[in-house]
Amino acid sequence: MKVATSYPVEFISLASERLNYYYCLSVAQRSCLFIFKYELGNDSLFFGIIFHLCGQVEILKLDFKRLRNETEKTREHFSALTKRHVYLLNLAKMLDDTISSILAVQLFTSCTLICTSGLQFIIALSVGNIVMTIKTFIVLGTLLGQLFAYSYVGDYLNRQMEGIGDSIYSCSWYDIPKSVTKDIIYVIMRAQDPVYLKAGKFFILNMETYMSIIKTSMSYLSVLRVMISA
Repeated sequence: MKVATSYPVEFISLASERLNYYYCLSVAQRSCLFIFKYELGNDSLFFGIIFHLCGQVEILKLDFKRLRNETEKTREHFSALTKRHVYLLNLAKMLDDTISSILAVQLFTSCTLICTSGLQFIIALSVGNIVMTIKTFIVLGTLLGQLFAYSYVGDYLNRQMEGIGDSIYSCSWYDIPKSVTKDIIYVIMRAQDPVYLKAGKFFILNMETYMSIIKTSMSYLSVLRVMISA
């Protein structure tokens, strides 16, 4: 039933405003996810390289623990293990230099998508759209899982590299010639230097960073929620 009025009046309900926000965010989110689904292969390759590197470090740690006095072969064996350690450190540095800029873009995009997905989740709950609520929850969980995976491998690589010092300390260094024992000290000192994966050369990728990103995203989400509710 139409009601004639002298002045044009536009009736906009709160539900329609929320629906407008919801559909805009939905289009933006689907566009981003359409792009990110092609990154699955890149992520698999990256994780494969990281775990391969960590596996080589684990083998090196076992070799250091088995180091013992073998007369003439002790020096040669220790020299070979030291060169292997330097090679793995250079490989980790090369990987960090290659992936640093990509990780910076990835982290920034993940933070943005987490905020928009969380906002869409709140709007979907407010309008009572159960289907979209479940979809948004799955998307949000996927984004958090991907970010957790990046943070975990960065933290895992650092712990494996630091474990080399503990492994060489666990060997029978007291039975090894003094000329080799002196060099062991330098290997332990070098192993104490942290090996990090960095995003943009300044943002360390570990579990502490993961928690910081979650806190920051939730803070921005709270601000956006207040802006919509106002």
